Amino acid sequence: MAPRGSRDDFWRGADQPARRAFGIDEVESAGTTLRVVQRDLYRKAFCVLTHFAREGPAPARKLLLIPPLSGHFPFLFRDLILALLPDHDVAVLEWVNARHVQAAEGPFTLDSDIAETIEAIRYLDGDVHVVGICQGAVSAFAAAAIMAQTGDVPPCSLVLIAAPVDPTANPTDVVRLIRARRLDWFERYALADVPARYPGAGRRVYPAQYQLGALMTYLSRHLLQNGVLVEKLRRDDGADPARFPFLDAFTSVMDLPAAWFLDNARIVFHERALARNALVWGGQPVDLAAMDHTALMTVEAEYDDIAAPGQGAAAHGLCPHLPAARHERYVLPGGGHFNTFHGDTVRREIAPRITAFTARA
Repeated sequence: MAPRGSRDDFWRGADQPARRAFGIDEVESAGTTLRVVQRDLYRKAFCVLTHFAREGPAPARKLLLIPPLSGHFPFLFRDLILALLPDHDVAVLEWVNARHVQAAEGPFTLDSDIAETIEAIRYLDGDVHVVGICQGAVSAFAAAAIMAQTGDVPPCSLVLIAAPVDPTANPTDVVRLIRARRLDWFERYALADVPARYPGAGRRVYPAQYQLGALMTYLSRHLLQNGVLVEKLRRDDGADPARFPFLDAFTSVMDLPAAWFLDNARIVFHERALARNALVWGGQPVDLAAMDHTALMTVEAEYDDIAAPGQGAAAHGLCPHLPAARHERYVLPGGGHFNTFHGDTVRREIAPRITAFTARA
Protein backbone atom coordinates (compact mmCIF):
# COMPACT_ATOMS: atom_id res chain seq x y z
CA MET A 1 0.00 0.00 0.00
CA ALA A 2 1.25 3.49 -0.83
CA PRO A 3 2.39 5.75 2.05
CA ARG A 4 -0.43 7.57 3.78
CA GLY A 5 0.95 10.97 2.80
CA SER A 6 2.67 13.93 4.46
CA ARG A 7 2.78 17.72 4.35
CA ASP A 8 3.89 17.40 0.72
CA ASP A 9 0.34 16.28 -0.05
CA PHE A 10 -1.18 19.67 0.84
CA TRP A 11 -3.18 21.46 -1.83
CA ARG A 12 -3.07 18.58 -4.30
CA GLY A 13 -6.84 18.43 -4.77
CA ALA A 14 -7.67 15.28 -6.73
CA ASP A 15 -4.07 14.07 -7.09
CA GLN A 16 -3.82 12.28 -3.76
CA PRO A 17 -2.00 9.26 -2.25
CA ALA A 18 -3.73 6.12 -0.97
CA ARG A 19 -4.19 7.65 2.50
CA ARG A 20 -3.73 10.99 4.25
CA ALA A 21 -2.13 11.35 7.67
CA PHE A 22 -4.36 12.18 10.65
CA GLY A 23 -1.46 13.88 12.44
CA ILE A 24 -2.81 13.03 15.89
CA ASP A 25 0.27 12.77 18.13
CA GLU A 26 -1.16 14.00 21.42
CA VAL A 27 -4.42 14.86 23.11
CA GLU A 28 -5.46 17.01 26.06
CA SER A 29 -7.24 15.10 28.82
CA ALA A 30 -8.19 16.59 32.19
CA GLY A 31 -5.54 19.29 31.82
CA THR A 32 -2.80 16.81 30.89
CA THR A 33 -1.19 16.30 27.49
CA LEU A 34 -1.11 12.61 26.59
CA ARG A 35 0.93 11.08 23.79
CA VAL A 36 -1.05 9.25 21.09
CA VAL A 37 0.33 6.48 18.91
CA GLN A 38 -1.50 5.57 15.71
CA ARG A 39 -1.22 2.00 14.43
CA ASP A 40 -3.00 -0.13 11.88
CA LEU A 41 -4.86 -3.06 13.43
CA TYR A 42 -5.28 -4.61 9.98
CA ARG A 43 -5.00 -3.61 6.34
CA LYS A 44 -7.19 -4.69 3.45
CA ALA A 45 -7.39 -3.63 -0.18
CA PHE A 46 -10.12 -1.00 0.30
CA CYS A 47 -9.81 -0.13 3.98
CA VAL A 48 -7.59 -0.04 7.04
CA LEU A 49 -8.69 -0.35 10.66
CA THR A 50 -6.68 2.37 12.40
CA HIS A 51 -6.33 2.63 16.18
CA PHE A 52 -5.32 5.65 18.25
CA ALA A 53 -3.61 4.39 21.42
CA ARG A 54 -3.46 6.94 24.22
CA GLU A 55 -0.64 7.12 26.75
CA GLY A 56 -1.61 5.46 30.04
CA PRO A 57 -4.58 3.16 30.65
CA ALA A 58 -7.00 2.94 27.74
CA PRO A 59 -10.47 4.41 28.35
CA ALA A 60 -13.07 1.76 29.12
CA ARG A 61 -15.36 2.69 26.23
CA LYS A 62 -14.33 1.47 22.78
CA LEU A 63 -15.52 3.68 19.93
CA LEU A 64 -15.43 2.93 16.21
CA LEU A 65 -15.74 5.80 13.74
CA ILE A 66 -17.14 4.97 10.29
CA PRO A 67 -16.30 7.81 7.86
CA PRO A 68 -18.23 8.19 4.62
CA LEU A 69 -17.15 7.09 1.18
CA SER A 70 -17.96 10.58 -0.02
CA GLY A 71 -14.72 11.49 -1.77
CA HIS A 72 -13.15 13.14 1.29
CA PHE A 73 -10.34 11.47 3.22
CA PRO A 74 -11.07 10.38 6.80
CA PHE A 75 -8.57 12.95 8.13
CA LEU A 76 -11.31 15.54 7.52
CA PHE A 77 -12.84 14.18 10.76
CA ARG A 78 -9.72 14.58 12.94
CA ASP A 79 -11.39 17.29 15.08
CA LEU A 80 -14.13 14.84 16.05
CA ILE A 81 -11.56 12.13 16.80
CA LEU A 82 -9.50 14.50 18.96
CA ALA A 83 -12.60 15.57 20.88
CA LEU A 84 -13.65 11.96 21.56
CA LEU A 85 -10.19 10.59 22.46
CA PRO A 86 -10.10 11.80 26.09
CA ASP A 87 -13.05 9.54 26.99
CA HIS A 88 -12.90 6.76 24.38
CA ASP A 89 -10.53 4.15 23.00
CA VAL A 90 -10.91 5.22 19.36
CA ALA A 91 -10.53 3.25 16.13
CA VAL A 92 -11.37 4.45 12.61
CA LEU A 93 -12.34 2.41 9.57
CA GLU A 94 -10.17 4.32 7.11
CA TRP A 95 -11.08 4.08 3.40
CA VAL A 96 -8.33 3.82 0.79
CA ASN A 97 -8.21 5.97 -2.34
CA ALA A 98 -9.60 3.62 -5.02
CA ARG A 99 -7.12 4.77 -7.68
CA HIS A 100 -4.44 3.00 -5.61
CA VAL A 101 -6.34 -0.32 -5.39
CA GLN A 102 -5.39 -2.75 -8.13
CA ALA A 103 -8.19 -3.71 -10.50
CA ALA A 104 -7.49 -7.39 -9.70
CA GLU A 105 -8.95 -6.80 -6.23
CA GLY A 106 -12.40 -6.71 -7.88
CA PRO A 107 -15.38 -4.44 -7.20
CA PHE A 108 -16.35 -2.81 -3.91
CA THR A 109 -20.10 -2.45 -3.35
CA LEU A 110 -22.45 -1.17 -0.67
CA ASP A 111 -22.69 -4.81 0.46
CA SER A 112 -18.89 -4.79 0.82
CA ASP A 113 -19.05 -1.53 2.79
CA ILE A 114 -21.54 -3.02 5.27
CA ALA A 115 -19.50 -6.24 5.52
CA GLU A 116 -16.33 -4.28 6.35
CA THR A 117 -18.21 -2.30 8.99
CA ILE A 118 -19.47 -5.50 10.64
CA GLU A 119 -15.97 -7.01 10.55
CA ALA A 120 -14.47 -3.91 12.21
CA ILE A 121 -17.09 -4.01 15.00
CA ARG A 122 -16.39 -7.70 15.57
CA TYR A 123 -12.63 -7.15 15.55
CA LEU A 124 -12.87 -4.68 18.41
CA ASP A 125 -14.49 -7.54 20.34
CA GLY A 126 -16.97 -6.56 22.98
CA ASP A 127 -18.91 -3.49 23.98
CA VAL A 128 -18.35 -1.08 21.10
CA HIS A 129 -19.88 2.33 20.44
CA VAL A 130 -20.18 3.21 16.75
CA VAL A 131 -20.28 6.66 15.16
CA GLY A 132 -21.25 6.78 11.48
CA ILE A 133 -20.83 10.00 9.50
CA CYS A 134 -22.84 10.89 6.36
CA GLN A 135 -22.80 7.85 4.03
CA GLY A 136 -20.84 5.99 6.71
CA ALA A 137 -23.97 6.23 8.87
CA VAL A 138 -25.88 4.15 6.31
CA SER A 139 -23.50 1.20 6.60
CA ALA A 140 -23.24 1.65 10.38
CA PHE A 141 -27.03 1.58 10.79
CA ALA A 142 -27.34 -1.47 8.53
CA ALA A 143 -24.49 -3.25 10.33
CA ALA A 144 -26.05 -2.72 13.78
CA ALA A 145 -29.41 -4.05 12.57
CA ILE A 146 -27.87 -7.07 10.83
CA MET A 147 -25.86 -7.97 13.94
CA ALA A 148 -29.01 -7.78 16.09
CA GLN A 149 -31.00 -9.74 13.52
CA THR A 150 -28.45 -12.57 13.25
CA GLY A 151 -27.79 -12.94 16.97
CA ASP A 152 -24.34 -11.34 16.77
CA VAL A 153 -23.18 -8.90 19.46
CA PRO A 154 -24.45 -5.49 18.25
CA PRO A 155 -22.92 -2.13 19.24
CA CYS A 156 -23.80 -0.67 22.65
CA SER A 157 -24.70 2.58 20.97
CA LEU A 158 -24.96 4.03 17.49
CA VAL A 159 -24.51 7.71 16.64
CA LEU A 160 -25.56 8.80 13.15
CA ILE A 161 -24.17 12.19 12.06
CA ALA A 162 -25.64 13.99 9.02
CA ALA A 163 -27.07 10.70 7.79
CA PRO A 164 -29.13 10.27 4.59
CA VAL A 165 -31.37 7.60 6.12
CA ASP A 166 -34.40 9.07 4.32
CA PRO A 167 -33.13 11.61 1.77
CA THR A 168 -36.69 12.64 0.89
CA ALA A 169 -37.66 13.49 4.49
CA ASN A 170 -36.26 16.97 3.87
CA PRO A 171 -34.72 16.95 0.39
CA THR A 172 -31.80 19.23 -0.43
CA ASP A 173 -30.45 20.25 -3.83
CA VAL A 174 -28.01 17.33 -3.62
CA VAL A 175 -30.87 14.88 -3.11
CA ARG A 176 -32.96 16.38 -5.88
CA LEU A 177 -30.04 16.27 -8.30
CA ILE A 178 -29.27 12.59 -7.62
CA ARG A 179 -32.92 11.55 -7.82
CA ALA A 180 -33.48 13.55 -11.01
CA ARG A 181 -30.78 11.61 -12.87
CA ARG A 182 -31.53 8.19 -14.33
CA LEU A 183 -29.17 5.52 -13.03
CA ASP A 184 -27.83 4.83 -16.51
CA TRP A 185 -26.85 8.53 -16.67
CA PHE A 186 -24.45 7.98 -13.77
CA GLU A 187 -22.96 4.92 -15.47
CA ARG A 188 -22.48 6.82 -18.71
CA TYR A 189 -21.30 10.23 -17.51
CA ALA A 190 -20.11 9.98 -13.90
CA LEU A 191 -17.60 7.13 -14.17
CA ALA A 192 -14.15 6.71 -15.73
CA ASP A 193 -11.19 4.32 -15.68
CA VAL A 194 -8.15 4.98 -13.46
CA PRO A 195 -5.26 6.14 -15.70
CA ALA A 196 -2.29 3.85 -16.36
CA ARG A 197 0.11 5.82 -14.10
CA TYR A 198 -1.68 4.71 -10.91
CA PRO A 199 -1.65 1.29 -9.17
CA GLY A 200 -5.40 0.96 -9.80
CA ALA A 201 -5.01 1.37 -13.57
CA GLY A 202 -8.14 0.27 -15.38
CA ARG A 203 -10.36 0.25 -12.28
CA ARG A 204 -13.75 1.86 -12.87
CA VAL A 205 -14.28 4.77 -10.46
CA TYR A 206 -16.15 7.97 -9.77
CA PRO A 207 -13.05 10.15 -10.28
CA ALA A 208 -11.82 12.58 -7.64
CA GLN A 209 -11.64 15.39 -10.19
CA TYR A 210 -15.40 15.10 -10.78
CA GLN A 211 -16.02 15.36 -7.04
CA LEU A 212 -13.63 18.31 -6.78
CA GLY A 213 -15.60 20.10 -9.49
CA ALA A 214 -18.84 19.49 -7.58
CA LEU A 215 -17.26 20.78 -4.37
CA MET A 216 -16.07 23.96 -6.09
CA THR A 217 -19.61 24.58 -7.34
CA TYR A 218 -20.93 23.99 -3.80
CA LEU A 219 -18.33 26.37 -2.36
CA SER A 220 -19.12 29.03 -4.97
CA ARG A 221 -22.80 28.90 -4.07
CA HIS A 222 -21.98 29.45 -0.39
CA LEU A 223 -19.74 32.39 -1.29
CA LEU A 224 -22.46 33.98 -3.43
CA GLN A 225 -25.18 33.41 -0.83
CA ASN A 226 -22.99 34.07 2.24
CA GLY A 227 -23.77 30.52 3.42
CA VAL A 228 -22.57 28.96 6.67
CA LEU A 229 -19.46 27.53 4.98
CA VAL A 230 -18.17 31.07 4.42
CA GLU A 231 -17.51 31.47 8.15
CA LYS A 232 -15.05 28.56 8.01
CA LEU A 233 -13.19 30.34 5.23
CA ARG A 234 -13.11 33.60 7.20
CA ARG A 235 -11.91 31.85 10.36
CA ASP A 236 -10.56 28.31 10.23
CA ASP A 237 -11.78 26.95 13.58
CA GLY A 238 -10.15 23.53 13.23
CA ALA A 239 -8.08 22.05 16.05
CA ASP A 240 -4.83 22.63 14.14
CA PRO A 241 -5.42 25.01 11.22
CA ALA A 242 -1.70 25.56 10.58
CA ARG A 243 -0.97 21.88 9.92
CA PHE A 244 -4.44 20.88 8.76
CA PRO A 245 -6.16 23.82 7.04
CA PHE A 246 -9.87 23.24 6.53
CA LEU A 247 -9.72 24.27 2.89
CA ASP A 248 -7.06 21.63 2.18
CA ALA A 249 -9.15 18.94 3.91
CA PHE A 250 -12.24 20.14 2.01
CA THR A 251 -10.51 19.98 -1.39
CA SER A 252 -8.51 16.76 -0.78
CA VAL A 253 -10.55 14.08 -2.53
CA MET A 254 -10.17 10.47 -3.61
CA ASP A 255 -11.57 8.23 -6.33
CA LEU A 256 -14.59 6.14 -5.27
CA PRO A 257 -15.22 2.55 -6.42
CA ALA A 258 -17.74 2.63 -9.28
CA ALA A 259 -19.90 -0.22 -7.97
CA TRP A 260 -20.25 1.45 -4.56
CA PHE A 261 -21.03 4.82 -6.15
CA LEU A 262 -23.83 3.33 -8.26
CA ASP A 263 -25.19 1.32 -5.32
CA ASN A 264 -25.33 4.45 -3.18
CA ALA A 265 -27.25 6.40 -5.84
CA ARG A 266 -29.66 3.55 -6.48
CA ILE A 267 -30.23 1.99 -3.05
CA VAL A 268 -30.00 5.01 -0.74
CA PHE A 269 -31.37 7.82 -2.93
CA HIS A 270 -33.52 6.33 -5.70
CA GLU A 271 -35.00 3.30 -3.92
CA ARG A 272 -34.87 4.80 -0.39
CA ALA A 273 -34.21 1.27 0.82
CA LEU A 274 -33.43 2.27 4.41
CA ALA A 275 -36.40 4.60 4.71
CA ARG A 276 -38.72 1.83 3.47
CA ASN A 277 -36.98 -0.85 5.59
CA ALA A 278 -36.34 -2.68 2.33
CA LEU A 279 -32.54 -2.99 2.40
CA VAL A 280 -31.08 -6.28 1.21
CA TRP A 281 -27.61 -7.44 2.26
CA GLY A 282 -25.95 -10.61 1.03
CA GLY A 283 -29.18 -11.50 -0.74
CA GLN A 284 -31.18 -11.43 2.53
CA PRO A 285 -33.65 -8.78 3.77
CA VAL A 286 -32.37 -6.54 6.54
CA ASP A 287 -34.91 -5.73 9.25
CA LEU A 288 -33.89 -2.41 10.79
CA ALA A 289 -36.56 -2.95 13.45
CA ALA A 290 -34.42 -5.79 14.83
CA MET A 291 -32.26 -3.13 16.49
CA ASP A 292 -33.94 -3.32 19.90
CA HIS A 293 -30.98 -2.82 22.25
CA THR A 294 -28.40 -0.52 20.65
CA ALA A 295 -28.97 3.04 21.89
CA LEU A 296 -29.54 5.39 18.95
CA MET A 297 -28.52 9.04 18.67
CA THR A 298 -28.87 11.23 15.59
CA VAL A 299 -26.91 14.45 15.08
CA GLU A 300 -28.03 16.97 12.46
CA ALA A 301 -27.38 20.65 11.72
CA GLU A 302 -30.07 23.29 11.32
CA TYR A 303 -28.73 24.61 8.00
CA ASP A 304 -27.24 21.42 6.58
CA ASP A 305 -27.83 21.71 2.83
CA ILE A 306 -26.49 18.20 2.08
CA ALA A 307 -28.28 16.02 4.65
CA ALA A 308 -30.93 18.32 6.09
CA PRO A 309 -32.60 17.79 9.50
CA GLY A 310 -35.10 14.96 9.32
CA GLN A 311 -33.07 12.79 6.97
CA GLY A 312 -31.05 11.25 9.80
CA ALA A 313 -33.77 11.49 12.44
CA ALA A 314 -35.86 9.14 10.26
CA ALA A 315 -33.77 6.33 11.79
CA HIS A 316 -35.68 6.62 15.07
CA GLY A 317 -38.99 5.69 13.47
CA LEU A 318 -37.37 2.61 11.92
CA CYS A 319 -36.48 1.22 15.38
CA PRO A 320 -39.91 0.85 17.04
CA HIS A 321 -38.74 -1.83 19.50
CA LEU A 322 -35.98 0.32 20.93
CA PRO A 323 -37.11 1.80 24.30
CA ALA A 324 -37.75 5.54 24.28
CA ALA A 325 -34.96 6.08 26.82
CA ARG A 326 -32.46 4.75 24.28
CA HIS A 327 -33.37 7.31 21.60
CA GLU A 328 -31.77 10.75 21.43
CA ARG A 329 -31.89 13.45 18.73
CA TYR A 330 -29.76 16.58 18.57
CA VAL A 331 -29.96 19.38 15.99
CA LEU A 332 -27.05 21.84 16.02
CA PRO A 333 -28.52 25.38 16.00
CA GLY A 334 -27.22 27.60 13.23
CA GLY A 335 -24.79 24.97 11.94
CA GLY A 336 -24.12 23.64 8.46
CA HIS A 337 -23.00 20.22 7.21
CA PHE A 338 -19.29 20.62 7.99
CA ASN A 339 -19.97 21.99 11.47
CA THR A 340 -21.13 18.52 12.54
CA PHE A 341 -17.59 17.09 12.39
CA HIS A 342 -15.13 20.01 12.14
CA GLY A 343 -14.31 23.01 14.28
CA ASP A 344 -15.45 24.71 17.46
CA THR A 345 -18.97 23.30 17.38
CA VAL A 346 -17.60 19.76 17.50
CA ARG A 347 -15.53 20.44 20.61
CA ARG A 348 -18.13 22.62 22.33
CA GLU A 349 -21.49 21.08 21.37
CA ILE A 350 -21.33 17.74 19.59
CA ALA A 351 -18.51 15.66 21.13
CA PRO A 352 -19.63 16.35 24.75
CA ARG A 353 -23.14 15.15 23.87
CA ILE A 354 -21.80 12.02 22.19
CA THR A 355 -19.59 11.35 25.22
CA ALA A 356 -22.52 11.73 27.61
CA PHE A 357 -24.64 9.49 25.37
CA THR A 358 -22.08 6.67 25.21
CA ALA A 359 -21.63 6.89 28.99
CA ARG A 360 -25.35 6.38 29.52
CA ALA A 361 -25.53 3.59 26.93
